[in-house]
Amino acid sequence: MDRRVLAATACGFLFTAAFPNFGVAGLAWVAPGLLLLTAAGTTGGHAFRLGYIAGLVHFLSSLYWLLYIPFPGGAVAGWLALSAFVALYPALWVWICWQVFPGRLNKPSSDPAVPRWVAPWGQSTWWQRAGWAFSCAAAWVAMEMIRARLLSGFPWNPLGSSQYRQIPIIQLASITGVYGLSFMPVWFAVSLANTMVMFLHKPAAHRSWSGEIILPLVVSLVVAGFGL
Repeated sequence: MDRRVLAATACGFLFTAAFPNFGVAGLAWVAPGLLLLTAAGTTGGHAFRLGYIAGLVHFLSSLYWLLYIPFPGGAVAGWLALSAFVALYPALWVWICWQVFPGRLNKPSSDPAVPRWVAPWGQSTWWQRAGWAFSCAAAWVAMEMIRARLLSGFPWNPLGSSQYRQIPIIQLASITGVYGLSFMPVWFAVSLANTMVMFLHKPAAHRSWSGEIILPLVVSLVVAGFGL
C-alpha cells in the first residue's frame, strides 16, 4: 500500500484518539499538520483523496455509536453513508490548504540533499508561511461551520471539543465559542509542520525553523493564562 495512504489512515486514527474514549487531547495539536504533510508535493486530486481517507477513517472510528441503533441494516447503512459524506470536509480542507500554499510545489530542489517535497518551504518567506498556517486554521473552522449547517448540519466532534478537559484552554470558548477552540490546535499544528519541514530544509539555521512556531505558541500560552 502507498505510504501516503498509510500515513493518511494513521492521521485519521490520531484525530479519533483526540476525542473520548481515548481522550488524548494533545493529538489535536499535531494531527492536522501531519495530515497536510502526507499530501506535500502531490497533485490537488491526490491531496483531496488523502484528506478523504483520513476523514473517512476518523468518522468511521468515531461514529461507531450509530451501530447501536436497534435496526442493524439501517444502522450500518447510516454509519457508512454519513461517514462517507462528512469525510468530504477534511478532504476539501487539505485541498484548499495546498491550493493556497505560498511556495511553488512542483519546483525541484537545487540541493540534492533536500527532499523534493521540502523544497517549496525554502522558496517562501516566514510571513508567507505564517499566513499559510493561519489561513489553514481559518479554513478548518469554515469547514466545521459549513458541516454544522449544510443539509440540516452535523456538528459532531468539532476539533475544539477534544479539549474539554483542558480547563485553561477551554475558557476561550466564552469568547469565541467552540470554533475558536478548533482554530487554536489547527494553527499550532500547521505551524509545527512548518517547523519540522524547515528543520529538514535548514537544520543548522535554528532561528529559521524555531521561529515558525513562536506566534501560535505565544498566543496559546496567553490563552491558557487567560483561563487560569
